[in-house]
Amino acid sequence: MKSLLGLLLILTAASCSRRLPPHFSIWRLTSSDRQIWASFADAPAQPTIFYVRSGDRTLRGWTIGADTLPVTLLLHGAPSSMVKYRAWFRDSSFFGKTKLVAVDRPGYGKSGYGKAVTSIERQAELLAPLLSKLAECGPVVLCGSSYGGPIAAKLAMDHPDQVRALVLQSASVLPGAERIPRIAPWIHSPVGFVFPRWARVATKEKYAHAAALRTIQSGWARIGCPVWIVHGKLDDLIYPANAEHAVQQLSAHTQVSYIPLDSVRHNVYWTRRDTVKHYILKAILFRDKAKEQAN
Repeated sequence: MKSLLGLLLILTAASCSRRLPPHFSIWRLTSSDRQIWASFADAPAQPTIFYVRSGDRTLRGWTIGADTLPVTLLLHGAPSSMVKYRAWFRDSSFFGKTKLVAVDRPGYGKSGYGKAVTSIERQAELLAPLLSKLAECGPVVLCGSSYGGPIAAKLAMDHPDQVRALVLQSASVLPGAERIPRIAPWIHSPVGFVFPRWARVATKEKYAHAAALRTIQSGWARIGCPVWIVHGKLDDLIYPANAEHAVQQLSAHTQVSYIPLDSVRHNVYWTRRDTVKHYILKAILFRDKAKEQAN
């Protein structure tokens, strides 16, 4: 009960605080289109916000960079939204190298907020039309963070010709190798309605995750692109065994680079963002010399 009351107090205080950036809502973990544009008013380059219909869903995304550049598609974890990547959208070291695209995953932000999709297969199906559109000018670099990792992997399994490289950051890919937060049973209980909808969506995903991951395990051999795996050695939410599992599944049939980070927990994006960026840029520039020599 103390953990429940503590979280509610934190959320209430945060929602009332004037210190929160004006472009962000703690209760939705996202921003409106107008707030995003306002937050980029002083930026040298402006993002484009788009909406795409997929199945029974409308997904919101945003992009920055010229259409002639190779594309990097960023998939966030749980809970989160596309605005997580705001710092990269303002990062000039990406400019001229890649067209960045991020999307609110189903259930978050403006992509059916509060309506959870707990199936990894279904999430990948909903994102597949966007991937196909982005890949019209060339294969895409996919970067999946945390829960976004297995969705990125599933897309690479099902659409190998559309994926240039895969970057898995703190990705949850091994069934059962993750911690259930102590607050989760409260959110998953009859009193869960008092929590923000993003917390309920993330908790539904968490409780269904092991079963959802088991459905994609047979597809690892279909991934033929190079893969970079970045994971904190001290990650006590998505355990390092996930990264080791991915290496084991992939190393027999494709090029894999595993980057374990000392003294880092699950907050890789926030504490070692430049490290992840480094490997995304490597993925963009990667050229398969063995295939070139064979041709």
